[in-house]
Amino acid sequence: MMLQALGCGLIWSVMWSIYVFLILKYYPFSMLHDYPKDIQTAATIEKPTRAQEQAAKRFGAGGGLVIFCVLLLFGLFRFHSEQASFLQVLKFIFIIAMTWNVVDLLIMDWLIVCTITPKWVVIKGTEKCKGYKDYFFHFKGFLLGCVYTMIMALLFSGIDYAILRFLIWK
Repeated sequence: MMLQALGCGLIWSVMWSIYVFLILKYYPFSMLHDYPKDIQTAATIEKPTRAQEQAAKRFGAGGGLVIFCVLLLFGLFRFHSEQASFLQVLKFIFIIAMTWNVVDLLIMDWLIVCTITPKWVVIKGTEKCKGYKDYFFHFKGFLLGCVYTMIMALLFSGIDYAILRFLIWK
């Protein structure tokens, strides 16, 4: 079960990474709040139009819906043919979600943002900001992500378990 959860976690991480990349490319104004303060202050992003804001919201909602539906489906597909305890479902979903949190820290934040810092992560006007090399800033985000991961795993495991128990296992 652990290897299957890690495999699902890697797939989910790729999905999240693509989602974040697309947001950074097309709607960077919607991610500015996730950057260190010096970057937020120095950013010279033009104020988005109402149409751009609406497009960002639609993309965010649609992408988020797909990503979270996939998380639900991972649990349903894994346990549809065998009865499992809520704790087993929770462990499976938690591993998937925590895999993304770790990938986000190690690959997205520390490797890509802090170490490599490609042009596509640098917001206009912030090229010389030290925040891009702030490893601790991202570690604090990871710790907060651990809390969110647990809450999310509890919620999605509960939904999966209820669907499995009342609709699939009967």
